Amino acid sequence: MIRTSSQDSGRQGVLAGYLEERLRERLPPHLWPHLEREVSVPGLAREKKWDLGLVYPAGSSLPKKPRLLISLKSILKNPSGSWPNRLDDLVGEVSSVQLLFPEVVVGYVVVLDYGAPTKRRGGVYRPPQGNELDPVYARFKQGLAALAQRRPPLWPQGLVEGCWVLEIDTRRAPLLLRPEEAVAEGEAFLDALVRELRRREPLLFLDQGQKPL
Repeated sequence: MIRTSSQDSGRQGVLAGYLEERLRERLPPHLWPHLEREVSVPGLAREKKWDLGLVYPAGSSLPKKPRLLISLKSILKNPSGSWPNRLDDLVGEVSSVQLLFPEVVVGYVVVLDYGAPTKRRGGVYRPPQGNELDPVYARFKQGLAALAQRRPPLWPQGLVEGCWVLEIDTRRAPLLLRPEEAVAEGEAFLDALVRELRRREPLLFLDQGQKPL
């Protein structure tokens, strides 16, 4: 992902594949074919491709509908100028789909680079010194936490059901900071999404030969 151009639509493919694999372990087998990467979903403003989505038929005569969607983002350059835009973009893309499908479960995953080059005077990008990006990312994570609390009775559009922040530092090896904690947080993130999906769409978790009570 780090070595791939920011214009490459498959930049997040490895991370999306990891999440897809971990989600399959939590979902009934009959839903596996409907969990796809780069899935197109209609929104109120326009159709958008989501990095990972469970889009399942609502009925034999009804169109398919998104049940669970995950958006993958990263901040790998100019964090000070990028983080407010990331939060604004999140609210916009989520609101558009929630207005059509208010019951959809949405997760947000973002990679933060503590070694990301920052724009200086004259438009020159230079690597950060020490921990200078700590307060920048702290503000971003605070804003993200405020948005990641969509639970009843708090149902406004623009909120999400969960987020996972992956922190890296491209100035060092290994890149991933706190690897054990990062993995545990990712598992908890996926557990929370599936738990919320089960609460809203319990019939999805019935065996195909099982009748609802």
